[in-house]
Amino acid sequence: MKDTARSVAFRTLSRVYEDEAFTNVALLHALSDDTLSPRDKALCTEIVYGTVRHQITIDALLQLYIKRKLRDVEQKVLTILRMSVYQLAYLARVPAYAVIDEAVNLAKRHARPASGFVNGVLRSYLRAGGTVEERMEDLLRKRRANDVSALSLRHGFPEWMVRALMDAYGCPRAEAMLAACNDAAPLTVRVNPLKTTRHELKETLAEALHTDVRDGGLSPQALVVPGAVNVENLPAYQTGQCTIQDEAAMLIAPLLGPEPGMHVLDMCAAPGGKTTHIAELMRDEGTIDAYDVYLQKVRMIKAQAERLGLRSIVASLGDGRQFADKQAKYDAVLVDAPCSGLGVMRRRPDIRHRRKPSDILQLVTLQRELLGAAIQATRPGGVIVYATCTLLPEENQQVVDWIQQHAGVSVVVEDIRESVPAMLADDVSGGLTITPERYGTDGFFMARLRKQ
Repeated sequence: MKDTARSVAFRTLSRVYEDEAFTNVALLHALSDDTLSPRDKALCTEIVYGTVRHQITIDALLQLYIKRKLRDVEQKVLTILRMSVYQLAYLARVPAYAVIDEAVNLAKRHARPASGFVNGVLRSYLRAGGTVEERMEDLLRKRRANDVSALSLRHGFPEWMVRALMDAYGCPRAEAMLAACNDAAPLTVRVNPLKTTRHELKETLAEALHTDVRDGGLSPQALVVPGAVNVENLPAYQTGQCTIQDEAAMLIAPLLGPEPGMHVLDMCAAPGGKTTHIAELMRDEGTIDAYDVYLQKVRMIKAQAERLGLRSIVASLGDGRQFADKQAKYDAVLVDAPCSGLGVMRRRPDIRHRRKPSDILQLVTLQRELLGAAIQATRPGGVIVYATCTLLPEENQQVVDWIQQHAGVSVVVEDIRESVPAMLADDVSGGLTITPERYGTDGFFMARLRKQ
C-alpha cells in the first residue's frame, strides 16, 4: 500500500514511543526517500512534532473517553489515537472525516481488533465539541488544578519542569517560555565569511529558493530562511558558504575573542557548529583542538570542517575532563557543556518526556568538572567561555558561581555587555541567559571567565 503522510507519521511516532528514538532523527530517516510529496512531508512533520509536543495535553483529553488507564492501552493503538487527536484538536484545516478514516485504516493494518475502539474514541471526542482550549479549561476547573498543573496540561510539559521554570522566572514568564517552546523553530544559517558575504549569500539563497531571505536580528552573520527548506541540498551549503545554526548560538564563539594564530580548545565540540564558527572568526589561522567522547561525533566535526574548507580544526576522540591534569597552554577554551537541553525543546520536543529531575544533579556535577578542567587548560590571562542550551540557573549561573569558589586558581567573570548585541545588554548579570520567548531563538546561557 502506498505511503501517506499519516502512515509515515505513524511509523515515525512508533519508533519514538516504542524504540525510544529521538524525534528529529526518526523523522529525518523517515523522510529521507522521495515517496511523499513536499506537501505530505510537511503534514507528516507537523503531525509528528505536534503529537510529541502536545502529548501531555492530548493524553489528558483522551483519558476522558477511555475507561481504562492509557498505560493499559496497546502502544500502537495509543499512538494512532494521539496523532489523530492532535490533528482534530490543533489542525483546523484538516477534515475530521479524513483523520478518523485513516486512523481506522491504520488500526486495521497494525492492530485490527482495536479498529472499532479507535473509531469509537475519536467519534466521541468529536461529538463533545469545543476547542482544545475550551475543553482544557473545563478539565482544569473540574480538577481544581493549581498553577503548576494548569501550565503542565495547557502546554504539555511535565510538572517538575514547569515548577523549575516558575521558581526561576516567575509564573508569567515561565508560561511565555513554555508557549514559545511549542512554536516551530525558524531555520537560520550562519554565513561563512571566508567564502562569501551575508549580502551575497542572501541573494544566492533568495534566488535558489524563490523566496525572501531576511537578515537575523542578533548576529551579523545570521540569515533567516522562511518555510520548510532542506538547505543541505543547496549548492551554497554544499560548497561551504553557510552552516545551519540557531542565531543565539552564533553569539557564543565571538565571546572567546578569536584572533588569527590563537591556540583554542573546544572541549565538547560536536556537532561542530561553534567549532567551525571559531575557525571562521580566526580566519582559519591558528589551531583549534576539538574533542568529543563519541567517535561518530568526531567524524561529524571533521566532515563540517572539510565542507567549509577549514584546516585549523584538529578533531579528536577524548573527554574534556582529561585536561584537568595537563599543562595550561590554551589562549581560549570553550566549554559548550552537556546539559538538560530545555532551551532547544522547539527542535527536540521529546526532551520534555525524557528528562528527569535526577538528571540535573548528574549534569551539574559533569558541568563543574568540565569547567574546572577548562580553567586548568587555559594559560594565565586566557579566557574560558561556559555555555549551555538550557534555561535552568543551577546548570548555568550557579555553575559559574560555584567554580569561582572551587577552581583553585583565580578566575574573574567578565562583563560581556559590550560583546553582545545592545538589545541584550540589560539581560547580562554575570552571564547572559537568552530565553525562547524574547527573540524567537533557542534558549542559551553564556558567560566569559578570565584566568588570572
